[in-house]
Amino acid sequence: MSGLEWDTIALLTGTAFLAGFIDSIAGGGGLLTVPALLIAGVDPVTAVATNKVQGTLSIVSAPSRSRFS
Repeated sequence: MSGLEWDTIALLTGTAFLAGFIDSIAGGGGLLTVPALLIAGVDPVTAVATNKVQGTLSIVSAPSRSRFS
């Protein structure tokens, strides 16, 4: 992440929180994160891989979180 400016990091962080919120309600947060990563200059393979890791972690963490509710 040495090539990213602070404003880009702030934009990606805000997008990640918004995408997480959307994912928690209806799914589809990747529709925000992938374009944001591409706009930030991340290559397409890394952007899609990041989205897949994000989706996998949310699938793994959701059952454990709902079990304690």
